[in-house]
Amino acid sequence: MVEADPITWLLVATQRMTWADAVRDGRLRASGIRTDLTEYLPLTGREAD
Repeated sequence: MVEADPITWLLVATQRMTWADAVRDGRLRASGIRTDLTEYLPLTGREAD
């Protein structure tokens, strides 16, 4: 499960804040074995090469 407030999610999704920084600061809570979504971020609307 991943929980974050809307502002934090937008910051992480647009790479204005790193996933690690958000978790470290307590702004993003992630639990479970597949909750690190960094390979899918930032959300750009384009396929990765």
